[in-house]
Amino acid sequence: MMFSPRRDEQAALAFADLASALDAGLPLEQLGGDPRLGDQVLLDLCWRRGITLDPTERIVLEAGWLSGHAAKTLAERAKARTARAEFKRQMRASLAYPVTLLAMLLAAALATMSVIGPTFAITLGSLYLLAAVVAGLLWSRWRRGAAELEHLPVIGRLVRDVRELPYLESLHALYAAGVPIVRAHGMALRGVRLRGLRERLGIAHALLEQGRSLREALAESASLGAETRSLLATGEQAGQLEDALQRALVRRQQQAARTLTGAAKTVGRVTYALAAIGVLVIAVSFYRSYFALLLGR
Repeated sequence: MMFSPRRDEQAALAFADLASALDAGLPLEQLGGDPRLGDQVLLDLCWRRGITLDPTERIVLEAGWLSGHAAKTLAERAKARTARAEFKRQMRASLAYPVTLLAMLLAAALATMSVIGPTFAITLGSLYLLAAVVAGLLWSRWRRGAAELEHLPVIGRLVRDVRELPYLESLHALYAAGVPIVRAHGMALRGVRLRGLRERLGIAHALLEQGRSLREALAESASLGAETRSLLATGEQAGQLEDALQRALVRRQQQAARTLTGAAKTVGRVTYALAAIGVLVIAVSFYRSYFALLLGR
């Protein structure tokens, strides 16, 4: 389900429907909400519609309700979920070819195992299992916020591209919901996964609390990439910080998608070469075994 866009698409539709209903002035009771829940009323409405909220969304929706921007916050969540679904769709499309090719190679090895023997199929299956274990370990390290992932070959660049997304998404949503920038920044820190980035943003937050501007805090702490800092600094100076946060978020999403696509193409070319070698091994082993059987007769 990690790469499935369906849940995000369903959540986007539900968010948009709730935003439209609230914007039209429909009472909470008619939507199934309970005013007695206070700050949790939007969370309850989403739960009733089957939306699984991530921690960032829970924070943002509570803030949106408190600031009186519930409809706007829900509409922004709908856009964010739509963008997330599109990103996942691109990931699936990029990985589909190499995964299919490797699956076909394993199927060919299993289909010819009775003739060429089990060695190749067992070796191939073991390599696939090893790759799955490595992928699982990397995913576990990512969930724990291991900073060393940024320095690994191949995936390091993708990690650097996506590490800022939760922060930018949260900060933009909170600021757009009317939360003051200092408080919004502190709340956005909760969604940052990588420990190194979270520590640097913590330094930036301390500077914000001292009265420094966002651009100064980010520059002194070197929290984000130079490009993101430049976008935010320009927007803040022009009084368009909300738009700048949106542009920075979209830019990082697009860059991550391009990095993923490029990595997938590289993996695809390597996979194709390995698959060609594997097919050659299967063909040579098959005909050698076949002719050995014929000559043995």
